Amino acid sequence: MMKNNKKHSWLIVFFIGALIFSSCSHQQPLIIGFSAGLTGSASEMGVNGRNALMMAVEEINAGGGVNGRLVEVRIKDDQNNQETALAVDQELYDEGVSFIIGHMTSNMAKLSLPFVNENNLLMISPTMSSYELVDQDDHFISVVSSNDVEAKFLVENILENGGKQIAVIYESQNKAYTGTIKDLIAADLVKNGGRIIYEESFQSGSSPEYLEISKRVLNSNPDTILILGSSFDSAMFSQQFYKAGKQVPIYLSLWAMNNDLILQGGNSVEGVYIPSLLDTDSQNPAYLNFRESYLKKYGAEPTFAAIYAYEAAMILFDAMETEKSLEPETIKAAIIKKETHQGLQDKIIIDQYGDASRTLYHYIIQDGQFKKVD
Repeated sequence: MMKNNKKHSWLIVFFIGALIFSSCSHQQPLIIGFSAGLTGSASEMGVNGRNALMMAVEEINAGGGVNGRLVEVRIKDDQNNQETALAVDQELYDEGVSFIIGHMTSNMAKLSLPFVNENNLLMISPTMSSYELVDQDDHFISVVSSNDVEAKFLVENILENGGKQIAVIYESQNKAYTGTIKDLIAADLVKNGGRIIYEESFQSGSSPEYLEISKRVLNSNPDTILILGSSFDSAMFSQQFYKAGKQVPIYLSLWAMNNDLILQGGNSVEGVYIPSLLDTDSQNPAYLNFRESYLKKYGAEPTFAAIYAYEAAMILFDAMETEKSLEPETIKAAIIKKETHQGLQDKIIIDQYGDASRTLYHYIIQDGQFKKVD
């Protein structure tokens, strides 16, 4: 009997040890959040961002995860609405998430960023670029240049093409981005002998009066038209100007450089000018591999939103791996301290406030393709 008891005791010890070893070697997953507009007319950025983020996570997990922990993503639809954006960020916080990749439009920061700061989370945005967000010591890191750089870039190109009398249409829900660009452009134009002779806002997703607004723009007799809106809205306005036969240069914001612009705009967007942080001619091996994988997986070219979301995730995972930490403040400090981060195409410089700077490129749409302007 004594021998049997000893045998059973050793078996119990063995099984307990096995359980402990198993629990140590199978750590809990590392959960991060993704918040973006995934529905509605301005959803393409969010959908592309989500797609690329999941590619980044699959790649990291295939290599064993972050410090031995596989990554899981909690995905939330902010519906491009400030109140909803705050609500979904609160949901992520309640679910124990400390790191959020998002949002994709600058206006979402108004309510979300104070919540992120108050609760010591870390938000890394692929595409929020409002000038109002820069030079702040907060819990926010961007991988995209602020829109004052874009505004200056647009003015330079408009003036080079002889533009002096500009009409501007801008989306009002994302006014933190579009309104800031408009105001910066207006100030810069005046310094160079130009001016905004007409401006009108519209609200995406609320059946904008594309035809009526376009008529009012044309009645102002501009020599240049600037549309600050999503790819879908920019395509809809371009169609109205095309039908009216108006032959003046049309400029768009980098927000509009998505596949949807050409798909929805067709012939009406031929000859339209647009800035972008995306180098479509890049021969960087990392970008070419990403592009090939994205095309194979989703059947479409990766947009700037996809590239920046992938880069945002990789910057986050790299800092976590290097620091062996999941403390938001530690990760933020590590990203800032590193300063220069290698993106898929070129380097991303992140300053002491977590604000990024990177190269801008100039494009024109020709033959249904984005063509880089020399």
